[in-house]
Amino acid sequence: MMIGQLAASTGLSVRTLRFYADAGVLPAQGRTASGYRLFGPEAVARARLVRTLRELGVGLDDIRRVLGAEASLTEVAAEHVRALDAQIRVLRLQRAVLRAFNGSTDPEELRRMTDLTNLTAEQRRRIVDDYLDAVFGDSTSDSAGPSAVADRLAMGAPELPDDPTPEQVSAWVEIAELLRDPDFVATSRRMAERARAEGPEPDVAQFEVGKAVGELAGPAARAGVDPASPEALAVVERLEALGPAPAEDRTCVADRIEAFTDRRVGRYWTLVGIINGWAPAQAPDDIIDTWEWYARALRAHA
Repeated sequence: MMIGQLAASTGLSVRTLRFYADAGVLPAQGRTASGYRLFGPEAVARARLVRTLRELGVGLDDIRRVLGAEASLTEVAAEHVRALDAQIRVLRLQRAVLRAFNGSTDPEELRRMTDLTNLTAEQRRRIVDDYLDAVFGDSTSDSAGPSAVADRLAMGAPELPDDPTPEQVSAWVEIAELLRDPDFVATSRRMAERARAEGPEPDVAQFEVGKAVGELAGPAARAGVDPASPEALAVVERLEALGPAPAEDRTCVADRIEAFTDRRVGRYWTLVGIINGWAPAQAPDDIIDTWEWYARALRAHA
């Protein structure tokens, strides 16, 4: 059949069929004396297959592989699905970036958001791993303190979902910048070094004291109780009755609290919670306010 007849049989335009023929995916069986292409009966099914694959976005090179029996249709379809999945993830990220940027007038912010969200999942993970290496890189496996902290950080690493919300995109941008902040890295490293110097993880009794600090010192801090007041001393004494620290060690306890209290660490976990979709917990700023108040009370009554 001639190309006009093939067009009538397939519903494709003559121009499209010529393009397929020139691309090598719809070869002609010969030509007429006038030079017109001639196609066999199998060309109808072949042209329809090419059209279907093209409508699905499959490239001509892959179509030639299928028609030339170099790859099966299943293999090419699987490859194309993976490519589409990757493209969909990028489009979803781009959509979330634009939604997060909506209302802002700072083009530099849009650039930062775009640069960070266009990273692959592996590249985003590398930012977290580089931070952990910088903070805990020289810790040995038998150093219970820092390695346990590092394990918790690694297990709770932020994982930006494939279809993030604008809030998750904003949180990811902020956390990536935080993890690459030299001052935050240095502060985290000092915490890790102190944890290593002071031994393994606290025992159960110390965890109970930590819980009690929130229950007793928290209300006092929120109520604005003066850390130097008798009311504050009563809180300190009640907490000391629950733990191993005697009154003469109050300054040392305050030193330790201040060494491990950093609002940026609290902010880090807030951002991780947003990115990973965790249920909201007590606001980190409230926790830090409580411990800072307790440290001031310890110093006031040392």
